[in-house]
Amino acid sequence: MKKTLLFLSSVMLSAALCNAGEGAVNSPVLLIGDSMMRLPGMAVERELARTRPEVTARTFSGIGTGLARLDAFDWLGKISELCAEQKPKVAVVALGANDRQPMQLPDGRGISQPGTDEWNAEYAVRIANAMDLFIDNGCEKVIWLLLPPMRDPVVDRHAATLNEMATAAAQSRPHVTLFDVGSLVADRRTGGFTERIIDPRTAAAVAVRERDGIHLSPQGARLLAAAIVEKYWKAE
Repeated sequence: MKKTLLFLSSVMLSAALCNAGEGAVNSPVLLIGDSMMRLPGMAVERELARTRPEVTARTFSGIGTGLARLDAFDWLGKISELCAEQKPKVAVVALGANDRQPMQLPDGRGISQPGTDEWNAEYAVRIANAMDLFIDNGCEKVIWLLLPPMRDPVVDRHAATLNEMATAAAQSRPHVTLFDVGSLVADRRTGGFTERIIDPRTAAAVAVRERDGIHLSPQGARLLAAAIVEKYWKAE
C-alpha cells in the first residue's frame, strides 16, 4: 500500500548552541513523525524562527505511516537516513496515531489484532528501537510527543497504551524526554477529549482539534509549538 509522503522543509539558518529550561539543547532540530507532525512541525519552525532564529529546524512528516507497518514504510530506515542527512542534535518525534492496525513480525508472521500481548510486545520493541536510533545517530535529546486524548473510545484506549509503552521505554533512556500533548489540548475538567479549550490568555474558546477527532487543528498546533519552544528553547 503506497502512502503519500509530505516533506516539509524550513529555511536553513545558522546552527548554534541554545539554552533551554532543562539544560543545553543544541541545533539543528529535526521535527519528525506521521500526520500528527504535519501542522505542529511547521508551527514549531515558525515559532523558532520568530523567537530563536539561531536554531535551525526542519520537518519531515509521513502521512498515513507509522511503526506498525514498517513493511509499507520503513520508519526505522528513514530515521537513520534523515539523521545522516540533517545531523540533528535534537529530535522532536510524533508517532503512533496511525498504528492501530496489524503488524508483520520480522520473521514474516502477521499479527491480526492490535492490542494483543504479541502485538504490544513487538510495538514496544519498535518504539525502543526508534528512540535508540536517534541517539545512536548523534541526537543529544529526543523529545517524544505523547498522543493526546482521542474522541473515539477505542482509538483513545489504544493511544493510551502506546503512551504507556513510550513512557516505559523512556525511563531507561536518559536522553529521551516525554512531552504530554494532552496537557495542552485535553478537557481541563475530565482530562479527556475536547474539540475546544479556553485560551487562558484571552478567555476565548479555541478549536484545538480537527473534526476527525485525532489531529490537532492549526490553532492547536500553534499552541503546542509555543509550549515546546518555551520549554526547551526559552532564552535566558
